[in-house]
Amino acid sequence: MEKKMRITLKFGWGLSLIIIGLLLNQLNIGTNTFSGFDSVGTYLTYIGFLGLIIIGISEAWRKKRVVDERMEYVAAKALRITFVCTIIAAFLIIVADGINPITLPYHLFVSYAICGTLIIYFVSYNVLLRYR
Repeated sequence: MEKKMRITLKFGWGLSLIIIGLLLNQLNIGTNTFSGFDSVGTYLTYIGFLGLIIIGISEAWRKKRVVDERMEYVAAKALRITFVCTIIAAFLIIVADGINPITLPYHLFVSYAICGTLIIYFVSYNVLLRYR
């Protein structure tokens, strides 16, 4: 996909989240106290603005990088390691939940799982890049 089309789609997604959030707020649709926000519309508006900020910053400082076969190989290998670690972690969580039920709220559990996945990928990629 060409650069201009990619940027247009990213900004379009951010703006559509803002518009949907404002529309939901205007029509009073959505639950109260949604993940610390007053409503779903406020949450979508917040995520839309955050998305626009991140897109703007990332596109302003984007560099043209040369990707060779070695980097693609290391990335694929790191992805495999991350997948295996995720499967092992899921199994361990199921066993631990069977022994002692996990009382952590779902949104915290998912955010910790995503953070853990990113950390595993980052560490495995850097280790493979250094020692490969």
